[in-house]
Amino acid sequence: MPRRVMITFVALAALLSCAGCIVTTSTYDAKVREVEALRDAYASSNRDTSKLAGEVDTLSKQVTAEKTAGKALADRLREREESQKRTSGQLDALRKAYEGSRLTWEQFIDELLGKEKATGKRLQELSSRADACAEELAREKKEVPAARTPAE
Repeated sequence: MPRRVMITFVALAALLSCAGCIVTTSTYDAKVREVEALRDAYASSNRDTSKLAGEVDTLSKQVTAEKTAGKALADRLREREESQKRTSGQLDALRKAYEGSRLTWEQFIDELLGKEKATGKRLQELSSRADACAEELAREKKEVPAARTPAE
């Protein structure tokens, strides 16, 4: 029996050690799977980080380009506003000069119209006098031959 006890004891010890190994092996396998999952997640995270870093770089370049374009547009706007102010000032000066000359032109035209009316009246007076003189001359011509006929 001692041999049998020993075999039983060895079998029992082997069984207990294998059972402990089975738990340890399953725990180890679970941890290996967990490590592999974490390693895959870490690699995926690194790929995503690299991809996002590239996108950040691209977007940073776009932001810089947009800021440059914005500054250029602001400069163009400032130049156009200054040009518009200059043009507006010139227009105001021309408008004032035109209004001044307009008053002068209006006064000149009024003066010419007044002179034309006066000249028209004078022409009518002279025409009336000329007609009166022509009538007087015609009457005198009639009287002169009539006065010469009896005297002869």
